[in-house]
Order: sequence, then C-alpha cells, then structure tokens
Amino acid sequence: MFLVMNDARREERRRALITATKKVVRQHGISGANVRAVAAEAAVSTGAVLYYFPNFEGLMASALEGVVEEFYSRRREALDQYSDPAERVSALIAAGIPDQASDDLRLLYESIPLIRQSPELRPLHRSVVERQVMLYVCAIELGVGLGSFTLAAPLETIARNIVALEDAYDMYPLIGLTQPAAEYRANVRSYAQLALGCEIPEI
Repeated sequence: MFLVMNDARREERRRALITATKKVVRQHGISGANVRAVAAEAAVSTGAVLYYFPNFEGLMASALEGVVEEFYSRRREALDQYSDPAERVSALIAAGIPDQASDDLRLLYESIPLIRQSPELRPLHRSVVERQVMLYVCAIELGVGLGSFTLAAPLETIARNIVALEDAYDMYPLIGLTQPAAEYRANVRSYAQLALGCEIPEI
C-alpha cells in the first residue's frame, strides 16, 4: 500500500513538472526553457526537478510525449466522426491545419531544432510523422476498398505527401507567413483530389 501511494505521488509530481515545462515554453519559448525556469514555475528546487527526471532533455521528451498523444487523439477523433472516405480525408486535413495553432502544436514544431543536441527526441518526432501517415493510409485504404478512390500514385506516397504538405503549412505562421489556414487546407485538398481521383469536400 505504501509503495502504491509513493508511486502515485511520484507520478503526480512528474505531471506537475511536465505542466510547468509547457507553461515555461509557452511564456519564454524553447530557448528560454531550462531546469531553473521549470523549477521556479513549479516552486521547487532544481534538485527536485532532476530527482524526477534524469536531465532537462528527459523532462522535455516527457512533455512532448504528452503533446504527441493529445495531437494524435484529436486527429483520431476527427476521423471517427465520418464514414464517407472523402469526408474522412477532409476531416484529417482540417484537423492537421487548424485555424489557430495550439500551444501544444507550437511546442511540437519549435522543439525540432533541439534534435541536433538531443538526438533522443528524434524517435518521438519520427513517431509523430508515422502515426499521421498511418491515419491517412487507413482512410485511403477504406476509400480504395469501397471504390471511392482511384489512386494516381502508391497509397503510402500519397499519405506521406499530404502529411508533408500539412507540416509545411503548419510551420508557415512560425516564420511569419500569415495567409488564412482555410487557404492552406484548400491547397492540400486540391492535391488530395488529384491523387485520389475523387472530390474532397470542405469539412
């Protein structure tokens, strides 16, 4: 019983530090995030932070893992709202290029430069891409199976191209390009229409 309580308390402390990390990044950006800033936000010592995480990179990886899960879950939920294959593809595009990038999405993209000095983040970012690709693969396979789609290229190539377009458009606001997200979604739908041989309606 004591061990269970300790484990629960430890997990609670870890979650609090992850929340503090996200808040620091939102307020000061990735470059302003470090163990000292997180400790100050969480009102603990730097030693306490490093007690629960081996280093700052480990803490950041844990914060990003939560972001990845939330991002994937939101896209999965958007997909499951529709049964028509073309609408399912459109729903994925709409979820992949939101009108306003969430703090979590910004954290995900802003953390990419950290990979160079923190290669342990690479598998996490790779999983973001692969899980998005698989969502499209499943949606497109359904459309092919029902006779709705006629593919102009290999299925996985189309899925990867759509994800690559989404990722590029999601990064545009971060570099100061401010066209409406609706325009970007329309651009991706136009590619999907050509690649899938089917009209992709706006959702």
